[in-house]
Amino acid sequence: MAGCRLNINGKVVTADRGDTLMDAAVRGGVFIPQDCCSGQCETCRVRVVWGDVDDRNTAYGDTVLACQAVMRGDCTVTFDEVQPASVVRGEVSRIASISPDVIEVVVDLADSLNFRPGQYASVRFAGFPARDFSPTVHLNGELGPNELVLHVKRLPGGVVSSEIGSRIRLGHATKVRGPLGSAFLREPPSGRLLMASTGTGWAPIWSMARAACLAEKRAEMCVIAGAKDLESLYMVQSLDWLKQMGVSEIITTVRERPSGVARLGTPDAFLPALTNRDVVHVAGTPNLVESVKASALAAATQCYADPFTASRNRVGFADRLAGLLSRVRS
Repeated sequence: MAGCRLNINGKVVTADRGDTLMDAAVRGGVFIPQDCCSGQCETCRVRVVWGDVDDRNTAYGDTVLACQAVMRGDCTVTFDEVQPASVVRGEVSRIASISPDVIEVVVDLADSLNFRPGQYASVRFAGFPARDFSPTVHLNGELGPNELVLHVKRLPGGVVSSEIGSRIRLGHATKVRGPLGSAFLREPPSGRLLMASTGTGWAPIWSMARAACLAEKRAEMCVIAGAKDLESLYMVQSLDWLKQMGVSEIITTVRERPSGVARLGTPDAFLPALTNRDVVHVAGTPNLVESVKASALAAATQCYADPFTASRNRVGFADRLAGLLSRVRS
């Protein structure tokens, strides 16, 4: 393979044509934030500033997934540097139903994990497989020191969710790895900040909306929260908090049995006209995320997306790294 050069956030490393951006970065000693290395988590999305890259169908605007996109020649990419993930232990301190199918689970951590609003964590309750959750804040806007607040959707037959309150009880030992993810809140845009969610996608959206309200510099904000029905609109208390903080454009949607407080449909149907000065955050079902991303792309609007999908086995970064280091030594 012919050699080429990859410039990552100003550091130049050598690579081979056909290498993924992630593999080239790792061998050059640069660690791009990531989680799955299989194109599912979106954590490793980087911006291609210049050069020849095969996006392998992961392109969104001028960004690609570093774990999938491969080099065809010299190129320059950038990404937002974040705190590396670490592991902290804790125990469950609160379990409370906040809707017919959503449970608030609070884990008291032994040490802090500095999450940016919108990032997620890999949470392992002792005796159960790890699952990804987006840390959030209590529905009244409060958050205690070293508290990890999770919104867990109870799934019929779910290996983890169906055991919360049963085998997973108060005091249950927990291991948390994070922060992870790149769909976190940035500096306020010059235009509007638009946030849309369905179901427990509200967890990261609520965390970011609250932080945006408390920031010294605030942007005009539009928040759209969707659910299956009125009983599933568990975020009403947090929406009231946002109204009290001055957010005037708040829309709730349901897919069935609407009323005066919620419109019939999904959040993407009520997204206002976008401009290239706006920033969009969307979290929830893959259908919602893809629809909002398409609208944002058509308007050249920056969009940060967090699709919520069923848990699946993924190739871990530790295994990927071990394989790369083995190739370097051989």
